[in-house]
Amino acid sequence: MYRKILLAIVLVAAFATQSLAQAGTAVGANSSLAGIRTPIFLGAALGFGSGTGVGSSKGLGLRQIEPMIGAWYPGIGFLRVGYGFFEYQEEADHEKYEIDHSMFDVELGLHAMSVFYLLGSYSRAKELSDLGDIAWNEWGAGFGSLINIFATTMLFAEVSYRWVLEHYDPFMGKEVKGSRLQLNLGFAAYVF
Repeated sequence: MYRKILLAIVLVAAFATQSLAQAGTAVGANSSLAGIRTPIFLGAALGFGSGTGVGSSKGLGLRQIEPMIGAWYPGIGFLRVGYGFFEYQEEADHEKYEIDHSMFDVELGLHAMSVFYLLGSYSRAKELSDLGDIAWNEWGAGFGSLINIFATTMLFAEVSYRWVLEHYDPFMGKEVKGSRLQLNLGFAAYVF
């Protein structure tokens, strides 16, 4: 299922980049607002993580596919919200369970220098399965960088450290808490 969603995100990104490229101009050193009438953007990201909250194996894995919307002032900062989702399998008592993972993110970024920025986040995560439903909170801090493509689109990469607050994990049969590293790769396009 997530392959179809990933394909749809790539197609939307390609379409948005192509259509905005026809109307956009290259961003100059002193014209970071060239071609942008409002700071509202649409985008999406793939999140990869390692550590608590990535299943019982705690290995490196795809954490979420996350469409997002927000306001991004070039050179100043951004506020964005996203709803990430992902499906995976977990084994308990020699039986495999399908797990629907979802995460609502609120992220605040402040540009430190040029295209580099500092990032803070709050997330509410949920996992639904036949064995039991769980929910927990996460806080994160990190940094990122972006590459401007034309006047109104950009690619970004972020690394953050996530604190996973205590919650009961039915697959492990105990209360768990911990942390993980997460890498987000995404794109954003200004809508007007």
